[in-house]
Amino acid sequence: MHTIEFSNGNDTVQIVIVSANRKHVTLKIGESRIVTSVTAYLRFGEAFAEAFHALQGTATLCDVDENEIIDIFFSRRGVRIEFREPLSMQTLQTDQSYMTDPIRQIGIWNRL
Repeated sequence: MHTIEFSNGNDTVQIVIVSANRKHVTLKIGESRIVTSVTAYLRFGEAFAEAFHALQGTATLCDVDENEIIDIFFSRRGVRIEFREPLSMQTLQTDQSYMTDPIRQIGIWNRL
């Protein structure tokens, strides 16, 4: 299992990749299991990397039913991470320095 951690120094949300195949990635966030497509996961990772490097932009991860699960917003004021239903709605406000580890953990650091 592979873990991705989002933190603001006080609160941490862990995303665990439980399983993956050529079509789907199953994630565990808290007690919820989310299934997303590999394509959606890669799109999310690439948008995350682009926003990280540009210090602006949005990365959204959707499940297989196209429901938004995670939104990451980069701006000059910092980074806001929103975890949506079926997860309990939670928002982390942080700065870009806390995003270096998650972007490496997603696994596409060198793709851009």
